[in-house]
Amino acid sequence: MIYRLVRLNIFLQHIYIPVKNNNGVQETYTRRVQKTGRSTFIISLPKEWVEKTSLKKLDTVKIVTLPFGLLVTTDGHEQGRESVIRLSGNETPDEVVRLFFSKYLDGSDRIRVELSSYLPQAISVLKDRIRRWLVGVEIIGETATELTAQVLPVSDKLPLHTSLERMGEITSHMLVEAMTAFSRNDKALAEDVVRRDDEVDRFYHFITRQLNIAVRDYAKLRNINLSDPSDCISYVLVAKSIERAADHAVTISNITLSTTNNSKPDQRIIKINAKVAELFDTSLASFLYPSTELANKTLSQIAAISSEMNAYLNSQKKYLDLERRLTELVVINSVRRVAEYAADISEAAINLATKDSFSK
Repeated sequence: MIYRLVRLNIFLQHIYIPVKNNNGVQETYTRRVQKTGRSTFIISLPKEWVEKTSLKKLDTVKIVTLPFGLLVTTDGHEQGRESVIRLSGNETPDEVVRLFFSKYLDGSDRIRVELSSYLPQAISVLKDRIRRWLVGVEIIGETATELTAQVLPVSDKLPLHTSLERMGEITSHMLVEAMTAFSRNDKALAEDVVRRDDEVDRFYHFITRQLNIAVRDYAKLRNINLSDPSDCISYVLVAKSIERAADHAVTISNITLSTTNNSKPDQRIIKINAKVAELFDTSLASFLYPSTELANKTLSQIAAISSEMNAYLNSQKKYLDLERRLTELVVINSVRRVAEYAADISEAAINLATKDSFSK
């Protein structure tokens, strides 16, 4: 879909229509607002844009109101975006996965992978990663040299706000249970935490895709219940912070799975992690339900817990068990990083809440 931003300046009574030419350079056309009849205001559309969009007499256009102006877009049914990935045969399975994921995140509705030769291992890995890490992707065609995937429209059934909230809930439980597994040397629980990271990744990729589509096509902002394109920045920052926090839960769980030391960890780590997990929850709540009061309170508590972590690290040097000392050092550093991500989320919440109150 092709769209152009329209800004109306009441005082100058001109309308500005930015249009990109064939070289990709944005050109600005000035149009004077005219009045016809008693209450109708009209402007003319740039000839270049009309020709490029194949508009003709009696065609309709959509006009979408945005906080910073108006959006004019053609009203035709948008064709699904198809992307083609052509492989030379020298790519590793991970490289193939990255290429496919880049098209998914960019908003392609259909992705076709063309192979110059039979690559069973790469395709097997790709299909496994699609199943584990992507939402709404179905393989609709496969031969020895081609694979076609269709991305189903699931945004209405899985709203952006709900996706972020669900992603945060899974991560919150992972943080608590990863430390429980570490304190009890419970390898079964640690394995379960690691498995749940796939679900967090699925939500992260889905949210990133929705935001990329919205940034490119402002008319779709309302489909994900956002009113301002600048909100996308805050949402992608928060989604990334949640995804990274889940990765640190996995780090702690992997330590549990690899350690052979059955001695009990320092209880101070357990208490610090519990506080950090709680602050992670409150930071997310302050963003999902914008509250500067809750966000500021969370930031103050994060600063206090950082002092506790520093005190622990200073006293931790007294341990005689070198292996345990190094293990707990990795764990407390992961907990520290989660606290930092909670601070990032709280700051994003403040930005969102203050912007909302200003606009009101």
